[in-house]
Amino acid sequence: MVYKTLHWYIFRELLRIFLLTSSALTTLLAFGGTFKPVTKQGIEITQLMTIISNLMPAMLAYAIPIAALFAAVLVYWRLATDNEMTACRASGISFTAIVMPALALGLLVASVDLVFVNYVVPVFLQRTERAIISDFGSLATNQINQQGQFKLDRLVIYGDSAELLPTNVPNTSEVVVHGMAGLKLKDGKPDAIVVAQQANATITDDPETGGAAIKFTLTGAAAFNPATMAKISGSVPALTEGGKPFVVASQLKSKPKFLNVSQLFNYDRNPMLFQPVRDIVDQLETLHEYQVVADRLYGAWKITGGAPMTLEMTGPGGSTAEFVKITAPRAELNSEKQLVFMGASGKQVHVERYQGRTLAISYNCDAVDVELSEDDFSGAGITGTLLLRDHVTRTDHLRRIGPDPSDVVTLSGLVLPAGIATVAPSDPQELVKSAAKGDVKSMQKLSADVRSAASRLFQEIDSELHSRGSFSLSCLTLVMLGAALGLLMRGKNPLAVFVIGFVPAILLVLLITAGRQMAEGSARNEHVGIALIWAGNVLLLGIVAVVYSKLLRQ
Repeated sequence: MVYKTLHWYIFRELLRIFLLTSSALTTLLAFGGTFKPVTKQGIEITQLMTIISNLMPAMLAYAIPIAALFAAVLVYWRLATDNEMTACRASGISFTAIVMPALALGLLVASVDLVFVNYVVPVFLQRTERAIISDFGSLATNQINQQGQFKLDRLVIYGDSAELLPTNVPNTSEVVVHGMAGLKLKDGKPDAIVVAQQANATITDDPETGGAAIKFTLTGAAAFNPATMAKISGSVPALTEGGKPFVVASQLKSKPKFLNVSQLFNYDRNPMLFQPVRDIVDQLETLHEYQVVADRLYGAWKITGGAPMTLEMTGPGGSTAEFVKITAPRAELNSEKQLVFMGASGKQVHVERYQGRTLAISYNCDAVDVELSEDDFSGAGITGTLLLRDHVTRTDHLRRIGPDPSDVVTLSGLVLPAGIATVAPSDPQELVKSAAKGDVKSMQKLSADVRSAASRLFQEIDSELHSRGSFSLSCLTLVMLGAALGLLMRGKNPLAVFVIGFVPAILLVLLITAGRQMAEGSARNEHVGIALIWAGNVLLLGIVAVVYSKLLRQ
């Protein structure tokens, strides 16, 4: 009965101070650490409160070890300073029985912290990102109006002003930017500069993937080469490549440290499910499908003995009333297995473009590249482009205009027959293996990139799991250290005692951080990094053992 009363008395004090301290630290970290940086991004007060409330669990996970250390130091220091420890020992209560409440609190907070870092924190961090991405329209409008720019991954948009338009389409927002200038970055440097009188951005939110897609439509636009600042001729229909939407992927879902433990185990079993790895595999599949289609076109040309090949082209309004006939002395698959029609023995490639049954334009050139422009090869209607190059001459038969020389001519809107364009999906793992053994360098590189990304993923998963386990265990070791220091340094300033215990805690965090960087940086150093991750707790346990042995001798 005496032990039960004593244990409950000490544990209740430990729990009370722990809850008060963790609440204060969590609030301080959430508001003090995020309020100013987040408000600079042009986020409204309602969005700010949503973000901060979602960040609370993450901040609590980091506050738990320090709060537990402070509670143990303060309670056991008071027990020793007020001579309650002396009274207990005089009553025959062992030293081990006195520190049992600290052990119970340490096990409790370590278990809670383990659940938080593995399940609760990833959920709330992803909710924070969703709160931002789902309201990209308001964020972009506020940033442009307040700061004159909006940066998003590889896109930087400058504008005189912006306004958010009302829309009734679910998960979609419309933003109009007046006096727009946009930069596309590649390796941190401008790849293209586009200016426009007005830019309409349609932002489509995708809750399933956690990302969004942004499509720009420009009015009164012009494009410039960033190296020479020379104007790029032709129309500029959109800011992104080929008028395709700019995809904003979830940054948190692409990093293992923001995923829950179930997702980590799933990706460890099948790295192809992890989006960054999947993106590389998709590129490999597209290139493989491209090569299959090019090989079929080449085979069809060979079967006819080099007879003119007829291919449909999309005309005005998407109709396929137009078609081209390609007559070439020879054709081949180049080093990347892409189809090229070529001239030979003084004969050029002859291309005729028909409207209905009428010959409209004819071309002569030394080579024609067939370039496919679709990523989906699962059905009919795959489109592409014919690139006519080297000594190109053009004759307009409708306007009766003679040969007109040109450097390069592009014929877009090529439509391939379903029998040629449809490619059955391949097994990703088998494709990666075959690509590594193939003779196409681009596919070999992508195959190597897949293996490298998967290896890096495994390293990051191992590092993350060990880091979470070590960090949670530190809650127990810090509580036991705090209780020992509180008893050993009775009569001293309690804050000074806490600071002494705080130094090993900082060292533990530094070792975990250094171990993570080493484990994720190189596969050769992974085991050394994991050892460093746990070294902090080993060090703490050694200090606890020394302090407790000294207390027992007293």
